[in-house]
Amino acid sequence: MNFKVFDGIAYGMLLAVIVGVSVGYVSQETGFYSWDYADYQNYAILVADAFRDSAGEGWEFVRLSLGQQKNALHTLPLLPFLWLGQNSRIGYSVGLAIVYLVPFCLGLGAIAQELPFPYLDRWGRRSRFWFASFSALLIPMTWVPFLRGYPDLGGATLLVWASWLYLRDPRLHRWGSIVGMGVLIGLAILFRRHFAYPALSILLAAALSQGSVEAKAWRPMLGVWLRLAMVGGVALLLMLAIAPDFTQSALTTDFSSRYQRWQLPLGVIVGRTGVAYGWGVWGLALLGWLLSQRWSSRRWRFVGWASLLCVGILLVKLRYGNVHYTLHLTPWLVLALLALLDELQRRWRWGMVLLGIYLTVNLSLGLGLSAANPSAGGLFARSYAPLMRQEHQVLHQLLGRLQDLSQQQQQIALLAASNHLNTSMFNSEQFQQFRDAPPLTLLPVAIFDGGVSPLEMVLMADVVMVATPTQVIGLDEEQVVRSQSQTQLEYLSRAFSYQCAIAQDFRRLPESFELENGITVWLYQRQHPTSARVEAVTREQMSERTPCS
Repeated sequence: MNFKVFDGIAYGMLLAVIVGVSVGYVSQETGFYSWDYADYQNYAILVADAFRDSAGEGWEFVRLSLGQQKNALHTLPLLPFLWLGQNSRIGYSVGLAIVYLVPFCLGLGAIAQELPFPYLDRWGRRSRFWFASFSALLIPMTWVPFLRGYPDLGGATLLVWASWLYLRDPRLHRWGSIVGMGVLIGLAILFRRHFAYPALSILLAAALSQGSVEAKAWRPMLGVWLRLAMVGGVALLLMLAIAPDFTQSALTTDFSSRYQRWQLPLGVIVGRTGVAYGWGVWGLALLGWLLSQRWSSRRWRFVGWASLLCVGILLVKLRYGNVHYTLHLTPWLVLALLALLDELQRRWRWGMVLLGIYLTVNLSLGLGLSAANPSAGGLFARSYAPLMRQEHQVLHQLLGRLQDLSQQQQQIALLAASNHLNTSMFNSEQFQQFRDAPPLTLLPVAIFDGGVSPLEMVLMADVVMVATPTQVIGLDEEQVVRSQSQTQLEYLSRAFSYQCAIAQDFRRLPESFELENGITVWLYQRQHPTSARVEAVTREQMSERTPCS
């Protein structure tokens, strides 16, 4: 068969699988996305609407966003899909899949062409390329971040191709390699700031993989280190040229302190990361990693060091539990599994079949495509099924009630902030489904402990919504924060449930809304203003976490 025909068929199959799975997955979802799962799509819709009004307005929107922590660069390639899909979730997700997932897989295929395999080399470069590209799709966390609405796969794709440039020229003799790596790394960090950590890991891995410091080797090694410094310089100059305010903020802000509430305990983040992929995948990848480090290859040493550094930084330093951070690790797990496959090709070919079956079953479970949910001690991946709400009609009834109250200019405070119930889900649904209607009058209640208390919004509210049991974020939820980060919100919610002093200023309405997981939502209508004495008592009890009176 002609190589061009073969490549065309393989690319068509890859595209068909990616689009087919994306559409099939997202079409099952029932809306009411919240927080990150909604915000990136809503941001992209705003950009698409700005460009729809005029090109000048759109570019001005993007330009102004460059000084923010989350800019609009990721939305630009998605605009045609949003326009064609009429801002729908399917259109947005298909855009993410085609624009970011396809080149991500192809980038891993290109890396597989540059890595020396003792036995898979016999397949030929083209066969290795497509085998690795399709293999990337067998890892659940290749899919989950973008299916949850995160655009971060774009940043991971840029770093994958930066790694490919390095592996083509490990000594960085060509200026094109230096400039190309710098541009891709700089764009990845601009794309999403947290990719600075895997970008640094790539540069350090390249430096550490050069070999031992011997009398005759230190000079060429020093030359490579200097050229790697030039790569970092190119990345920094690019960032300063495109987004100087963002770059200055990224270099001077203490993000560890700012995002401390998202840093999970070590045992929790290790457990969450393990079951995100399935502990079986981790065990097999570790075996492949160990095997690859036995091969005398600078390129595999680079993969080994990059894997080790990315895992160490994510699990020890960052410890963030949301799914998009797994993209720091996914490329290296795919390459480690390819190394294991190479060994199985030599020793036990049936092992390749069994490994393929395990990975396929693990993917099916990880995406919630199978009804089975075997525990098996975490051997298989945690299920990230489509976001379907069985009480979809009840949520729409509750949204309708909020719309009625908003039309009456009633200020509403929702004292709930879990993945199941929060203010964001109603604001997002209103934004996406009722664009022409006035916005909801939901007050911006502080959901985390800090300088601003949620009591401030309760004092302003005409209506307070309270859920029983109390709705705060648990460590087992997908969008997660450290425990004891929402004590003030939790206290106020219980204050209404227990009819404490602050609740006496309100009257519970007879209507209620029954949601999944035994959640009941109640509405409290203000009867009279809160006195200074009740406010002071509530603040004191809330700060001391003492039972209310």
